[in-house]
Amino acid sequence: MDTRIKQLALTLIVMAFLLSYTFANMEVIYWNNTYGEIDLFTQKEPYSGKGPNMPSDAFGPGKMVILYALVTDDGVPLQNLLVTFFVQSPNGTSFTLTASTNTGGIATIDFTIPQKCVNESEVFGEWFVLANVLIEDHVFQDTLTFNVNWIIKLISVRTIDENLTYRTSFGIGGEVGLEITLRSIAMHMKSTMLAIVIKDETGVPINYSGIRDFEVPSGEKLVFLYCKLPIPKWARPGKATVFISALTAPVNQSGVSYCPAISTNFSITIYERLTITFHDVAIVNVAPSAESVEGGQLVNIDAVIQNEGTDVESFNVSAYYEDIPIETLEITALAPYSHVTLNFTLDTSTVNVGNYTVVVSIPYLVNEADITDNVFVDGIIEIKSKLPTIIHDIAITDVQISNNSIYIGELLQINVSVTNKGTETVAFNVSTYYDFSLIETLQVSALAPDTQTTLVFVWNTSSMKEGFYQISASATLPSDIDVSDNTCIDGIVQVIARPPLPPIHDVAILSVSPSKTLVDIGEVVNIYVVVRNKGSHVESFDVTAFYDSNVVESLFVNGLQPGSEISLVFYWNTRNVAEGNYTLSAEASAVSGELDIENNRFVDDVVWVRPWVFPAVGEIPRWLLALLFLLAVFIVACLVAAIIFGLLWRRERKKNGQRGRQPIYPEVGFKRSKTCSVCGKEFPGVYTFCPYCFTFHGKDYE
Repeated sequence: MDTRIKQLALTLIVMAFLLSYTFANMEVIYWNNTYGEIDLFTQKEPYSGKGPNMPSDAFGPGKMVILYALVTDDGVPLQNLLVTFFVQSPNGTSFTLTASTNTGGIATIDFTIPQKCVNESEVFGEWFVLANVLIEDHVFQDTLTFNVNWIIKLISVRTIDENLTYRTSFGIGGEVGLEITLRSIAMHMKSTMLAIVIKDETGVPINYSGIRDFEVPSGEKLVFLYCKLPIPKWARPGKATVFISALTAPVNQSGVSYCPAISTNFSITIYERLTITFHDVAIVNVAPSAESVEGGQLVNIDAVIQNEGTDVESFNVSAYYEDIPIETLEITALAPYSHVTLNFTLDTSTVNVGNYTVVVSIPYLVNEADITDNVFVDGIIEIKSKLPTIIHDIAITDVQISNNSIYIGELLQINVSVTNKGTETVAFNVSTYYDFSLIETLQVSALAPDTQTTLVFVWNTSSMKEGFYQISASATLPSDIDVSDNTCIDGIVQVIARPPLPPIHDVAILSVSPSKTLVDIGEVVNIYVVVRNKGSHVESFDVTAFYDSNVVESLFVNGLQPGSEISLVFYWNTRNVAEGNYTLSAEASAVSGELDIENNRFVDDVVWVRPWVFPAVGEIPRWLLALLFLLAVFIVACLVAAIIFGLLWRRERKKNGQRGRQPIYPEVGFKRSKTCSVCGKEFPGVYTFCPYCFTFHGKDYE
């Protein structure tokens, strides 16, 4: 029985603690529910890696990689969250960078791919990036990969005759044929300029040729380019070298090399003069306007056709879905090394539901050098059954900027008009960019069909350098049937350095706000005052807070930097303040040379001071009532446990006293127990007074 009572007391104490902990943590558990998301991507539009675990387009050595991480919670951008970026190179080495999200919810870091390295395996290959962020005790992450190599690489060059036979000697006054092999690792078609130079054995250039705007297909597909260069009659016989370079799109008649140049040698002779002609056409790229459409819709198929030979060519190009012809178009007089884009239209109104492969082909030319690129298989187009007309189509119809020329540090307002051309109410994001760098992303939560909305973006140019920047806007919507109008480029904005300004002395009170507007006499009210230095010099001055015309307190502001703000806290003790309504205000003393003193004073709303009254139960916060209740339960449990332990102790003492009635032990010299003459209770004989009534009138037990 005693053991059960002890266990009950301990159980009551433990339950009191557990109940207190549960109530204290209930609110935390509730707010831990979150819908956070992080999206990691690069500046490589349109293949930037947006979306969960998507790859980015490739980078070349020496190029800067800009990583963006968009952090949202249920679609709303989250600001001031720390994002950790883990970057791993192909050889396993890694590093970590961190950045905080801005007002648009985007954290940004950058690093540069090494230009030169001892071993290419340290840089060339697949790079891995992981970004993670902590949102309300939950970790969210996204991954991204990108390839690093020469974006366009020259594989080989060999000297050949008209029959594509490798040849090492060519006669003066004739021509030397070249077969150039190259490839691209980009995820979309790239344009390059090929520079070809022939030097004789003394290093003197004897001929030069430049092939501009040569289109290289994506996907590391090998491209064979055939060209010829005349050997002038004044060339010196002997060993010659031909050098090939692949350059970026020329700017001011120059370009940057995509990769190291390649070369090969041949002999210049006084005999065997050759006349060479190469015929070669290729399909470089095929791009349908949609990958999935409903029956009855039109699919536009763009095909880029390129002449990779030395002669003007005329030929037909045909498009098919599976083996069924779509359309045949004619190309007339396509110049060497030029390209043209053909548009085929697939009418799906008579096409059965299913998946179809798009193929574009060119009939083989007579004596064509390379027939491997005369057929291009694009991919699969899904034809779906026609459902009730549901169209997702948004378009950016206009982009307007507030100024075409601004000073560094000014804000540029960008108004973007977006129209819903579809049939459904949609939600989507709209982003603005300067060049390829993100400015801001805003969300359109619900845009009804046939309606338009205008979003206002603000570009802070504080960190920009002088220069010209292209402003553009882009909207993303899954299943948009026409993405061609989802991007709009406005124009060029010039950012220039601001000229020196004349000295300005101006301090201002921006706001005055009390911690409470209804206070009891005797309470201390915090008065928060925000002061700003609107001038161009460091200022020191006094700030005084008032209630009506009475001074609360004066504080000294020492060395406030231009354009900076400071928050001051004044403590108003209402102990000796009479009941009534009082107007709060603050005033900054005028600084030397200040012309505008109207903003030195700021008047706030009224604070009501009333006699103190005990708050009604309904006004006491629920958390405080719960805490008081738990405290009472704990105290009662402790009292009950103490009483139970006291009763047990008393009963045990009584039992021990009764067992102690024994004859006097001769060796001890006193009796075993005594009986109190006042209260009549029996107690051990070792006491000289009664432990129950604390008297000395005990007598020996008989």
